[in-house]
Amino acid sequence: MSTPTQRIADAFAFREPDRTPLFEIYSPFHPIYWDMCGRTPATDAGLYWDALAEGITDAELLELCVDSQYLINRYFQVDMVRFNGPLSAGGERPVKTGPNTWTRGGVKYHRDPKTDLVVLEDPAAEQSYSHRYDEEATRRQLEEWDGTCPERGPGRDLFVEKIRARAEADGVEWVHMAEIGAGTGVAFYPPFLLMWMIEAPELCRRWIEMHKLPALELTRRAVAGGASVVAMGGDVSCDKGPFVSPALYREFVLPVIQEHTRVIQEAGARAVYTSDGNHWPIAQEFFFDSGIDGYKEVDKAAGMTWPRLIESGVADRVCIIGNMDARYTMCQGTPADVKAEVVECLDYGRRSPGGHIIHLSHSVHEDIPKENYYALVEAYREYFGLDKLPQL
Repeated sequence: MSTPTQRIADAFAFREPDRTPLFEIYSPFHPIYWDMCGRTPATDAGLYWDALAEGITDAELLELCVDSQYLINRYFQVDMVRFNGPLSAGGERPVKTGPNTWTRGGVKYHRDPKTDLVVLEDPAAEQSYSHRYDEEATRRQLEEWDGTCPERGPGRDLFVEKIRARAEADGVEWVHMAEIGAGTGVAFYPPFLLMWMIEAPELCRRWIEMHKLPALELTRRAVAGGASVVAMGGDVSCDKGPFVSPALYREFVLPVIQEHTRVIQEAGARAVYTSDGNHWPIAQEFFFDSGIDGYKEVDKAAGMTWPRLIESGVADRVCIIGNMDARYTMCQGTPADVKAEVVECLDYGRRSPGGHIIHLSHSVHEDIPKENYYALVEAYREYFGLDKLPQL
C-alpha cells in the first residue's frame, strides 16, 4: 500500500495512485470537532469569546489549537492537511454581557443560534467587512511604504512545528499544504481598488506589490519548513464569471499568479490555485497560462463540473482537488445523497488523466451537518474497501 506522500505525488504526476487521496479543511468551530476534541476555546466560538474575556493567552490558545487540529485530521485519516492556524488572543478583549452576548469596542456581538458562531449583532456596524478599508488611509499607507517586507513573528511556524512533532511521535504521515495569498483574491479587494484598476493603475499595482512581497517570502519559508504543496490565489470569480474583466485579470492578477507559481515550483513544491466561482471566461489564463499544478475549491454549483473539466482538457493537465458540492448536496442533501455523489465524484476522478484528490468544493463549513461529512468519509472508505473509522 502506498504512503500519503506517494499517493499525493502520484495524483499530481498524473499516475494512478492505489486510491484517490483524501484531503479536507475543517472550518474553525464546526461541531464535528466536538466529537473527537470536546468543546474548548479552540473548537467552540462561544467558549473562545469567553476565554478572551477571561484573559486567555496566545500560548494557551496555541496548545489548544494544536490539539484540536491534530486530532481531527488524524481521526479522518486524510492524506493531505491544510491547518487553519492558531487562534489569536490579541486586540481588544471582549466583555461578556449575557449567556451568549458580548461587546467589544462598544460593538455588540451574539452567538448565532443557527451556526453557533459569534457574529455582529448589527451586520452594518463599523466593524463589519464593508467598513474595514478607508481609501485615503490606504493611499497614505502606500505612499509611506518603503518597498520592503515587514517582519513576521514565529506564531504559525511554531504551530506547524508542534503539530508535525505530534504526528511524527504517533507515526502519522501527511502531506502538508500551506495556503498563502499574494494579493490576488479579487473578491476581497476593497471596492475602491477595482476603480483604481481603471483610474489609478499604478496605485493598484503598488497595493498588489505590497501584499505580494511578504507572501512570496512566506511561501519560501513554508516550503523550506516542509510544505510540499502551496495553495495560492483567492477568489477571483463568482457564479456568473470573473469579478473583473478578462482583460483586467490578465493585466493585474495573472502576472502575480504566474510569479507565485514560479516561486513555489522553484522551491520544489506543487502550486495549487484556490478560487470559488465560474472561471470559464478566463479558462485559458486561469488553468493553463498560470502554470499551476492543481485546482482547489472546484465550484460544481458554479458550473465547474467534472464533465466540462474533462471535455475542456483541464482535467488532462491540472490535478483536480474536489469536487464534492459543499453548497447544496453537503448542506441540504441526506447522507444517502452524499454517498451517491462520493461514488460519482470518485468515478469521474479515476477517469481523469490529470489526477484527482477528493475534497469538498470549499470546506467543512458551518452550514454542513456533521452527519453528512461522516457519510462522505464512510462512502469513500467503502469505495476503496477500507476499514470503518473507529467509534468515538
